[in-house]
Amino acid sequence: MKIGLVVDSTCDLPRSFFEEEGIELMPITLRIGDQTFEDRRDEAQTIEFHSANKDQKTETFAESTPYSSEQIESLFLDKLVREYDHVFCLTVTQSRSYIYENAMKASFGIIAKYRQVRKDAGIDGRFALAVINSRNIFTGQAVLAAEVIRMIKADASPSSIDSRIRELVPHTYCYMVPPDLFHIYKRASKRGDKSINWASFMLGSMLDIKPILRGHLDETGPVAKLRHFDTAVETMFANATRAVKAGLLAPTVCIGYGGNPDAVQHMPGYPALKDAADKAGVTIHIAPMSISGGVHTGPGCVTVAFVSDKHQFEEKI
Repeated sequence: MKIGLVVDSTCDLPRSFFEEEGIELMPITLRIGDQTFEDRRDEAQTIEFHSANKDQKTETFAESTPYSSEQIESLFLDKLVREYDHVFCLTVTQSRSYIYENAMKASFGIIAKYRQVRKDAGIDGRFALAVINSRNIFTGQAVLAAEVIRMIKADASPSSIDSRIRELVPHTYCYMVPPDLFHIYKRASKRGDKSINWASFMLGSMLDIKPILRGHLDETGPVAKLRHFDTAVETMFANATRAVKAGLLAPTVCIGYGGNPDAVQHMPGYPALKDAADKAGVTIHIAPMSISGGVHTGPGCVTVAFVSDKHQFEEKI
């Protein structure tokens, strides 16, 4: 049985990982100002985008459009049902995007139509798919995707993978530190999101206070507010380091950065995290944050995600 994985372009894994593991991508269409393009996780394009917007502090119209149910159905019927026997479709949190809803809607048409497609292609046997809401964002989705791939390579059965990933979702944490609150405040206020209000934005800007935001179980909000970006990043990485030392449920840590990912190696707290991961046999994947994510968080945002049933956030280094 051949098993595949589909994710949307907010899933912050390196492009090389997508290519090496054959992960299929559902791109998100972005309209920024007067430009429209698809976010296909092209690393050069992504890094250039973050760099070009590094110092931008003016509001620019931005709109993202996820794959529709019709596009998802076409992706499966035109390609995936011919290449795989079982496909996992892992999406960004349902609370932030319609991708999960669209994938669920598409699944009914796929199951109803795949038999004739496979018959015409001379393929015997049934096809199955599972749509899973990661209930997380960015690297939070990525760390679950990496675990799906690890289990596929270990020859796990579809049912084992399905139950395992669903068990891990409640224990998946994604932390992020934006260097500037401008983009988060503007995008959040347009959606009616209260995670960053006007008072927090103004006070944070004046006093150089940086929040550490946490994505967990469909919700995103601050868990700490610290002076200075480097201090917040070091605190965030220190929490990931403690989680690694305590033992993770999945042997992967994912890091995303709104810029050239090479910069992560020089950030405060990362060397200690890398050392702990090496000793624990944990793999670290570092990727540029997607353009879709960068539109909402602003360039220079750093995120880290892991899966742990022992983790409690601590405001210390």
